[in-house]
Amino acid sequence: MPEVMLGGRPVPYQLVRNPRSRHVRMTLTPDGLRVSAPSRLPEREVHRAVASKERWLLRHADKLAPAPPIPLVDGMALPFLDGEVELGVREGARATGALTPLEGRLRVRTPDPLRVRELVERAYRDAAREWFRLQCEDHAQAIGAGPASIGIRDPRTRWGSCSSSGAVSFSWRLLMAPARVAEYVVVHELAHLVHLDHSPAFWDLVASVRPGHREESAWLAEHGAWLWRSPGTGPRPPCP
Repeated sequence: MPEVMLGGRPVPYQLVRNPRSRHVRMTLTPDGLRVSAPSRLPEREVHRAVASKERWLLRHADKLAPAPPIPLVDGMALPFLDGEVELGVREGARATGALTPLEGRLRVRTPDPLRVRELVERAYRDAAREWFRLQCEDHAQAIGAGPASIGIRDPRTRWGSCSSSGAVSFSWRLLMAPARVAEYVVVHELAHLVHLDHSPAFWDLVASVRPGHREESAWLAEHGAWLWRSPGTGPRPPCP
């Protein structure tokens, strides 16, 4: 794995070659720093591009390597869109979990305390299915297209996706982002149902529905690593 010296210490990064890319792009992921670069760009130029972002990367030094998971305990406040839900953990014969946003609660029952995180994530996934379904319905008319199906996943590099068959999918972790950021991802993927590319026409369509899409996209680029370490990692970064 290649590495670059930042602040006097070596920082490894995952290098991904993209034949369609024209620029070097850096993303903070749960596994550390991911760098996407054009196929023919010499590796020394990739190093130079990464090193040029030294100040930005050092500001996020705690995100350059995976952080150990924090235990989720009874009474903990967990982020949910623009608010929070209170985690309730109880002992029970069966493992269950349910997130009820209107009550501001996420209840987990389990005979095994080690399964709390698994059940919390399952509850977020269940809530995400309904929330993203409603969001797709709300925005389909403005976009001029609706999805053939909606999936909820936990991808490591993208917050949403759209296939040529009309299927869209979203990361359940977006329910821990500010609502406007999660809504932007919905609009972004629905716009791909009309333009399956990132052409000027695509961005014009996105901007017509989400005029603040640049700020919302920037929030994900800046704080995406926080979402990957959540839930249970402290206060959510503010939305611009």
